Order: sequence, then structure tokens, then C-alpha cells
Amino acid sequence: SITKQLVKTSTMTMFRRGYGAAVLALLAATFTSSTNAFSTKSPAAFVSNSISKQNGIQHVEPFSTSALFMSTIDSPAVGAGVKTVEQYVKERGGNFPIKKVLIANNGMAATKSILSMRQWAYMELGDERAIQFVAMASPEDLKANAEFIRLADSFVEVPGGVNRNNYANVELITKIAVEQGVDAVWPGWGHASEKPELPESLSKNGIKFIGPTAPVMSVLGDKIAANILAQTAKVPSIPWTGSFGGPDDGPLVADLTPEGTIPKETFEKGTARSVEEAIETARRIGYENGIMVKASEGGGGKGIRFVDNEEDLKNAYIQVSNEVVGSPIFIMQLCKNARHLEVQIVGDEHGNAVALNGRDCSTQRRFQKIFEEGPPTIAKPDTFKFMQKAAQRLTQNIGYVGAGTVEYLYNADTDAFFFLELNPRLQVEHPVTEGITGVNMPATQLQVAMGIPLNAIPQIRAFYGREDIYGTDKIDFMEEDYKPIDSHVIAARITAENPDEGFKPTSGTIERIKFQSTSNVWGYFSVGANGGIHEYADSQFGHLFAKGANREQARKALILALKEIEVRGEIRTTVEYLVELLETKEFIENTIDTSWLDGLIKEKIIQVGQPDDLTVTSAAIFRAFQHVKERAAEVSEALAKGQVSTAAIPGMNAFNVEVAYKDTKYPFHVVRLAEDIYRLSVGDSVIEARVTETAEGALLATFGGETHRIFGMDEPLGLRLVLDGVTILMPSIFDPSELRTDVTGKVVRFLQDNGGEVKAGQPYVEVEAMKMIMPIKASESGKITHNLSPGSVVSAGDLLASLELKDPSKVKKIETFTGALDIAASSLEIDPKETIKNILAGFTGETEATVARAFENTHSLEAAASLVAESINEYLRVEKLFAGRLKDDVVREMTKANVGNLAVVIAENQAHMHLKERNYLIQAMLRQVETFADRFKSTDLPANLEAALTELSHLKEKAYGELAIAADNILRQSKIPPFADRVAELKSILVDPATDFVSLSKSSTLSAGVDLLTALFNDKDDAVKRAAIEVYVRRVYRAHRISRLALSESGGKFVCDWTFQFSDVEAKNSVDRQGQLVVIPSLDALKTDMSKILDGFAASIGDKPKTAGGAPINMLHIASATADSVNPSAIESIITAEEAKLNMLGVRTVNVLVPHEKSDPYYYSFTQCDGYREDPLRRNMRPTFHHLLELSRLTDNFDVERIPA
Repeated sequence: SITKQLVKTSTMTMFRRGYGAAVLALLAATFTSSTNAFSTKSPAAFVSNSISKQNGIQHVEPFSTSALFMSTIDSPAVGAGVKTVEQYVKERGGNFPIKKVLIANNGMAATKSILSMRQWAYMELGDERAIQFVAMASPEDLKANAEFIRLADSFVEVPGGVNRNNYANVELITKIAVEQGVDAVWPGWGHASEKPELPESLSKNGIKFIGPTAPVMSVLGDKIAANILAQTAKVPSIPWTGSFGGPDDGPLVADLTPEGTIPKETFEKGTARSVEEAIETARRIGYENGIMVKASEGGGGKGIRFVDNEEDLKNAYIQVSNEVVGSPIFIMQLCKNARHLEVQIVGDEHGNAVALNGRDCSTQRRFQKIFEEGPPTIAKPDTFKFMQKAAQRLTQNIGYVGAGTVEYLYNADTDAFFFLELNPRLQVEHPVTEGITGVNMPATQLQVAMGIPLNAIPQIRAFYGREDIYGTDKIDFMEEDYKPIDSHVIAARITAENPDEGFKPTSGTIERIKFQSTSNVWGYFSVGANGGIHEYADSQFGHLFAKGANREQARKALILALKEIEVRGEIRTTVEYLVELLETKEFIENTIDTSWLDGLIKEKIIQVGQPDDLTVTSAAIFRAFQHVKERAAEVSEALAKGQVSTAAIPGMNAFNVEVAYKDTKYPFHVVRLAEDIYRLSVGDSVIEARVTETAEGALLATFGGETHRIFGMDEPLGLRLVLDGVTILMPSIFDPSELRTDVTGKVVRFLQDNGGEVKAGQPYVEVEAMKMIMPIKASESGKITHNLSPGSVVSAGDLLASLELKDPSKVKKIETFTGALDIAASSLEIDPKETIKNILAGFTGETEATVARAFENTHSLEAAASLVAESINEYLRVEKLFAGRLKDDVVREMTKANVGNLAVVIAENQAHMHLKERNYLIQAMLRQVETFADRFKSTDLPANLEAALTELSHLKEKAYGELAIAADNILRQSKIPPFADRVAELKSILVDPATDFVSLSKSSTLSAGVDLLTALFNDKDDAVKRAAIEVYVRRVYRAHRISRLALSESGGKFVCDWTFQFSDVEAKNSVDRQGQLVVIPSLDALKTDMSKILDGFAASIGDKPKTAGGAPINMLHIASATADSVNPSAIESIITAEEAKLNMLGVRTVNVLVPHEKSDPYYYSFTQCDGYREDPLRRNMRPTFHHLLELSRLTDNFDVERIPA
């Protein structure tokens, strides 16, 4: 019907616009919070997570697709119904319905195949469960939480270990296929996908192999046979074992035997059967361009080595033979300046062959692809079209059935190409083809296996521009061209490899994969959260595909996606390195070749890293955070066991951490200023960092004016730090005589005899890791002793051999860091009120300065009182838990009450254990309370503060004594009458005839009223003035011996002269000193009166001594009678102008007193030792306090700072 056709056309439009095989998974990802675009965890796009066992077979329970999910995709082609596989196959002209498939693979291959075929089944048949999938699951894959196991309908457990035990075991695969009653086996890539024995064995049991027949696979899957076949078809080839490029040495050609194979004698001529034959072949080809040693049955970067000399060839031959056991080996000349281009072909059993454009896979390291892209824009269109047609002819001529890849080496300068090989299987990069053609490759394989002609497959028809995509009319694929490609796709392989160590494979757990598909970038992963990469797995565990209208758009989209991806776990990944590669000039301009990346790696041109000092600081922050976390866990564990010791708690707030990096040790001292604030000190640097932990375990650390994202993991060989997306390995400092492995795997062989000599930088052992043979090099020269034997299984960090160093003196010395780190100096801006809370919680802080800053911006009595009251109440809350009780009993009771949250117990004990610091804080706050009357012009205490002080004053234990007394004094002071009343009371005492001024000046009752006397210097009653001045002088100088005191009046000014001695020196040995206090009407009169004041003082001194030991001994006091506005600089200018006279009179200090209305006066001291400039330390200090406090001695020996109060 028209409606049916429109629905189907809409479905195919979706494929043409986008990502073919990924459409359904992308739609599912739109409605899931999972970070994996192809994850099936929530909501379940394909399967549920419910797993059960029946008869020893693992089954994944089916589910019903949600209405929400169903409403987001195009309606299936069957209208309201569901079409069966049988109906579809019959309509399409097929002959073999497939309803149950065994996935004979794991990892990426198994994951992608199930996703793609399920997607096709739903879009075409309306039932994603129309085809059942049985997976094979090794113990390692089960432990690694492999994604394909979750996707499958059921799985069968298979033996673990190397792939010959499981996924490459033909006998086992056939047995499972028969027992499970499957219709077909999908082999994927790698493992048994290129073993002719598998399709042959399955065919005998009536089971379809989704791929080529055994004879064709035999001849094409073998690289030697494929080269002979290509030469027979006159496809250009480069010099190799079967053709040395000379006039009389080949090329080898052969007619296929009736079984469809190359004659044995011809095949053997293309084989290097020993190291000696390989050396002879290499000599004939020549080392000028380099030599490739290749396993005929290798692939995916395995079983291939590059050498340029005979010695390396010997080792490479052994490595290749160990890597692909039993495979014939051949030698081939390296094609320099070559691009690796490939054509995606599909053949059917009806003799059709189609080329679905191709891919450029030139970005490789160790001959393993890193990026793949399509279409290949480097080749001239006509040339690439010719390459496609040649691939189609080759496919047709040999009767190839299924998907395959014809690979070429292409020289962009000469436009020449050479046959490389034909892979008789699907390749991991096939989604690139899906992205530019709209053809679902695994589903196309499935349909071809069902016997459906290529011209009847809807997606193929759409690609060839057929409007009737559900028609069945013939298409001449050799003559007709497909529609123009209007987009570009670049793919990036996500691998578990260490780019810092030449892309060595790594294995281990994966805690988290964070990736979100977008409209133009999608990807899938073979493992999920809490999964892993085991040592028998392929290193690739993810694949990202970016699509754009052109190559540049696709490149930029891929870069953005890679910058957002985050893989957390024990493995290393290449993600950061890939970003750097994509941003190189060569990649942008597309001038690379197959040797480009290996050259960059060898020369270490691309360095992915961070500044050393930033790295070191971040590592220290990570270690500090981990220290606190681990120590808290230890204390919590001890408390949970009933232990009551809290001795370990202080070690959470002050401790040392050491970081080693690039032969330097950095000993950091760490102090916690708050739950999330760390102060790190090393060398001359002090760094404050605010550190918070995200839900996924990363640290966000703010320091040096920037915020950095930090994740770390301790490994056997050191700390792996991920800093702002860049992975950095910070090795532990090992003994150079210990040779350790940095990979997990198996020892293959040692390259020197036990006791033999090895040179620094020379390989000493080969380890098999993730199906690759990896040489490990010695770090120093010396005599080697093997600690393990070949075949031993090893983990990263294990000791492989010991080294008797040839020259111990040449070993690098580890230096301890001195100096300053290159980290921007910037203290964290912390609200002082927050700091007060932190100090009360038991953290470190600058008490006095913090309290002063907290009150600087407090402008009301209520706010100030609340701050103090809240602080006291928090102090009391903790201390009342412990006051008068045994600490062990308190801890035991706390633990019982907080069994579900032992962090509370730690916090309360931490606060109490820092009682001394908390006492200092409360004392500093109480000193602020003493200033409230002046600051806020009120002696009344708000009720909340009075209540807090009252409770504080009632604390009985010795540890609280000073606080209790101070609180009680403040409460008492608050009861003192207002200023005016106290002045009036003092005045009445002064005018009382019975008052003895000498006794009054020494009375303790005058302590609170000394400064009140200055308010009477301007009293209307001269008798009061005189009395106030005399008592004031006698009180201020009560620590001295006053032998003479006389008051006089001159020119309307009251003057007091006295002679005094220091009382700590015997009278007979003490110097007589002269003092004078002059009361002037106001500060305005000082400038005009200063000279007269000095003349008067000179007259008073007369011929008395002015100096002692060369130092001035006399004191001059000037008091203003009125409360003037004060400009200390102006006063200083007036006084310094008279410096000569002052020196002549032996004036040690000039003290200026200015009344402050209804409050204590201001005091300013100008000292002779500073040229009569004001001493800021003495500001508002009574004139003789500096002597009593010995400030002169303090300032001579210490850097004294006046704290605002």
C-alpha cells in the first residue's frame, strides 16, 4: 500500500541521513541517563538486566518495549502487525531464514553485532526479538561485566584464558552451536573469524556460517594466498617473498585447485619457513625502504613487525611466530609514503558483488589503526573508483559471499596503488561505512546469509538510488554507480593502551565510562561501569564516530567528543593523545601516511601533559585527600569494632605527604583549615586549595586562582594522575637494580642468558600482553639475573629480573625539592565567619586575625552579639558532651548513638581534641565583646549573648578557667553604670576633701576609671581639673617612683610637672627623669602653642639631666581639653618640626591625648628613636604601657604586629 511504502521510505530516510546501524541505539540513548550511548541499562532498549540459570545455560529475560520508547521511532514497515523472519526472507527472494544466532566473539564485535541486528529486526520486522542471540562468555568476560553478555538473550560459559580455549576454538564453537540449536554463527573479527575450519565444521552440521565459504576464506584469509591470487589477477603488488620485484623472480601465480585453494608447492614459495629464509628474502628485497615481517594469519596489528636491519629481523621473526602461533610467515618490503585505503565489499551467493565506498585507515601505530575515515578523500575519484571496481571483480571471480575488505597501499604523489590483502570478514571500523552509506553492515551480512540477493536488500537499493527500496529488480553493480557521498565520518578507537610507553597494552578494572552521544557523534563500548579489560582481551574497548558535511567538520566534532569522554579505572587510555593527533597540522591538511604516527611516537613529538609544578601540586592534593579519607575510614572501622581510642584523629588535620616526580622528591606538609580546605607547604611555597569530591569520585581543586579536575589511582608502579583530562604516570622510586614489568600478561622469553650482560635501553624480555608480544627494555646496564621463568603469569609491578649494575655511580640521584613552585600565589577568599566555624570544628586557623576580620564589617550590636553567642554556644555544645566525664565513656556512647554515621563521632572528638585552639578563639571573641560599649555606645548586652556568657562562666573544669573568668568579668562590666554616671561619681570623689589623691591613684577601684579622668580635664571647676590631672599622672606613673609633682597654670593652660624614677632600679642608682603634662584648649592650638610648650618645659627642667648614657630621659604629655577630630599626620608634622628642641630637652617620647566623647581617649605616641614620628604599635595605648610591656625589647627581637581590637 502507499501508506506502507511511505512508512518504509521514512525509515530508510533515517538511515540515509545518519548513522545506519546506530539509529535505534541513538534513539534509546536520547531517553537514558546512561553515559554510554549504546548502553542498555536504563531504560532497557533491548534486554533487561534480569539473569537466570536454566539447565546450566544462562538466560537473559526478554522484555516489552516501553510505550515511551516505541513512540520515538518510525513505525515498523508492517503497519500494525509484526512480520516473521520467514515472511521477510520469502518476500526478499531468500532461502534460509535465520532466527537464532550464536555470537562466536566477545568485546566490541559481539556488542556491535547484537546492537545492529536487533536494530534491523525492529525496524524491518517490528520485533527486536525476532532473532535470538546466544553469547559465549569466558570467566574473564563475566568478571569484567562485558556489555555483550548483558545484550544477549542467553549465554554459555566457556573456558577462560587465551582465545584458543574459547572464541578461537572451532570445536567448542561448533559444539555450542549444535547444542543450542542455532541457525547460524556470526564470527565477527579476530578469533576464529578467519579459520576455514569453522565454516567447514558448521556446514557439516547444517549450520550457516555468516561469512564466506571455507575454500574462499582459506585462499583470501591467508595473506600469502591472497597476494598470490592478486598477482594472478594482475593486481599490482610490492616486493615480497613471492615476488622480489626483479625480472626473473616472479611474481608467483597459481590456478586454484578444485577445492578452491592455492597449490601447496606454490604457497610454500611465498613462505619464509625459518629465520634463515627470512634473512635471505630480506637481503634480496633490500633494507633500504624497510622490511615487514608478517604472519599470514595475523591481523588487527598482531603478527606484524617492521625492521630495518638483520639483527632486529631475527627477533621480529620469533615475536611474530609467538604472537600468531602456527601461522606461516612472509617478508614484504615496506611501502613508504603510502596511504592505507580499503574498499568495503559484499558478495552474495547469486554472484553479485557490491562496493560500499571505502575507508582511509592511514593513521596507524605498530600497523594497528587509530583513526579510520571515509570516504577516502586523498585518492583521485577516478582512481578510487577503479580500486572499487577491481575489488568487486576480485570478489565476483572467486565467488566470495559475505562482507569483506580489500586493502590497498596508495601513493598520493604518484597516484599508484598496490594490493595489500583481502580480509574475509567484517572489520571493527565498519561503522564508518554505515555512516556514509546508510547500510547496516551486520544486518546486511545476516540477510546475505539468508540467501537474499544484494539487489533485494532495501538499504543497498537505497544506496544505489532506487526509489522503490522494497523492489527486487536487478542492479548491475559493476556498471551502475551508487549515489554521491555527501558526508564524512572519522572514527577513533578507544583503547586500553599507554601512549607514554609506546602504546603498550594495559589491563584492569574500569569504574566508569562517561560519554554522551550527540547529533553528530556517537559511540559504543564493550564494557560498562564496574567492568574491565582482562589480559586476554583485545585492547580496544570503545569506538567513537563523528559525522560532518566534510572532513573538517567531522574532525572538529570528534575532537570535542574526545575532550568530553572520561574513562575511570586501572587501565590507561589514548584519549588525550588522540586529541593532540587530530589537532596536528599534518592531520588537518591530510598529508599523513602509514608511518606518520610511528614517527611521532619514536621522536616523542606529541607530548600530552601538564606543567610539572601543577602536576606535583595536584598529586599532593590527591594524596592529602586520600590520606584524610583513609584515616577517617580506619578510625570509623575501629569505632565500629568497639574501640574507643581517638589518637589517630589529629593526624587527619596535620600530616606530611611526599610526591616523587622526574627524579625529585617533594615533601609537603599539609594542614587542613576546613573540611574541604587544605594548606600545603613545600620549599618556599604555601598553597591553599579548596577540594571537593564529585559523585563519580573526581576531585575539584581550586588553587592558584584556577579550578582543576583531579583523579588519581595508585598502581604497583606509582600514581596515575588524571589532571584536567590529561593522564600522567608518576612512577614510584624503585631500585634501578630491579627490573619490573609495567604490563600484565605472561613471560614469553628472556632475550639474554641468565647472568648475561644487558645494556640500558636494550630489550631484556618479551611479555605477551593482550595478544601482543611486547619487549621490555632495561633501564640501566649490568649483569641480569632472571627472577621468573618463561610462561610465568605476571602483573604490573612484578619483579622480572635483577640487575647487578655495571656502574652504580651513573644511577640518577633523587633530589629533594627546594625553592618555590610555579603556582600563582593566591590565598583562598574565606569568609572569616566560616573560618570561625572551622576553628571551632577543630581545624587550624589564624585566630586573632580571623576574629578581627569577622567584626570589621559587623555594624550593629545585635549582629556582633549573635556572632559571639553562636560561637560560644557551638563551643559549649561540644564541651558539654565531655565536661565532667571520662572520655572513653563519651566515645562509647557517641558511637552507639551514631552507629550509622560514625563521621559524627570523629567530628565531635576532633573539635574537643583541639580545645586549646578553640579556647584561644573564644578568648579573642570575648576581647571583642569588651569593645562593644565603645563601638556601639551601649553597655547593655543582648539577651542571647548574656545567656551564652552566663553558661560559659559556669564551666567548672580547669581547662575552661580563663574563659569562665573572662565571661564573668564581661557580665560584671555590663552592669557598670553609663559613662556620664561614672564620670559624675568620679568627680564627686575628686572634690571630696577626705580624698587622698596618692591613695586614690593606687586604688584598684580606679582601674575602670583611669581614662575617665581625662574627661574632667575640661571641667568648669578648676579644682576638679587640677585633681583629675594630678590623679591621672600619678595613676599612669604608679609603676614609677614620683618624687616631686607640681601643678601650675600659665596662659590659661594647666601644666603638671613631676620628677620620677624607674622603680625597678634602686633609688640611689636610678636617674631622675622629668615629666610634663600640658592641657591645651584644643588640637587647633597645638601648632601655635608647640614652641611655647617646649619653652615652658625647658624652664621646668632647668639644669637637671636631660640624658643618661647618651639616651633621652624626659617625657612630654600634651592633652587636648576638647574632643577634636584627629589627624595623626598633622600632629606628627608639628612635632617633627621641633625635633631639634625636643632632642635638646632630652624628650624620649611626646604623647598626645585627645578626649573621645563619652568614651576612653585616644593616645598617640611620637618617639625620639624614630625622629618623633608616631609609633603605630602604641596607638591608643596609655603612655607608660609600652615600658611595662617591654615593647622596645620585643620590637628589637621580633616582628611585632599590632592586632586591631
